[in-house]
Amino acid sequence: MINDADDSEAINMVSEKDSGMQDIEEEADKLYKTGLDYLYGTNVPVDYAKAAECFRSACRMGSLPARRELGILYASGKGVQPDMEKAVRYLGQAADSLDPSALYHLGLMYEVGSGVPKDMQKAVRMLAYAAEMGFPGADIDAERVDAILTEQRNRNLRARPLLRLEISDVDVEAACCKPMLDSLLEQSIVFIDSYKGPALLGEDKDGMDAVLDSCPFCGAPIHIVPRDKKY
Repeated sequence: MINDADDSEAINMVSEKDSGMQDIEEEADKLYKTGLDYLYGTNVPVDYAKAAECFRSACRMGSLPARRELGILYASGKGVQPDMEKAVRYLGQAADSLDPSALYHLGLMYEVGSGVPKDMQKAVRMLAYAAEMGFPGADIDAERVDAILTEQRNRNLRARPLLRLEISDVDVEAACCKPMLDSLLEQSIVFIDSYKGPALLGEDKDGMDAVLDSCPFCGAPIHIVPRDKKY
């Protein structure tokens, strides 16, 4: 049987644990803010090396914003030796928590293949997420990369035979008939990544958005193919 004294001791232990964690979070936040001061020269001279050290210490205490800033410094080589592997690791940890700045910077890295394999689809998704969260300039870059992808997709669709309606995990790859090709080119039918996987979105007979099970013009089924299929 647990008496009142045992209850009191347990409460005190939990309280001390919470207080300790709060102290660590406060110290991490203080180090992060000091790092920003050195990064931007707020009331102190700009010193990228000191900023990096503050961010590194804050990272050890679990600060995600510090991971983002340290990742950016490793990517740029300011205050540290350039290290794209570390840049991707730190930025990735922050991006996994949907940090908009980390998503933005990682998106730009995927666009050009800096430290990661070049992947324009990943780039546009990350930039779009950052834009949705209001990160400055992300909307412009997302639209720019999307325009590049659209031009590339349309060029591929025009060059490929009209035999089967094919989509990969990232885009529509081939059309089955001329009306479907035209609809894809004018984007009245678009590729989406639905909760069930890759799909095509068009309209039903009532003009409402609907996920397509087959081509609405010729009835051809939708085939899933590898993104790197050769035509």
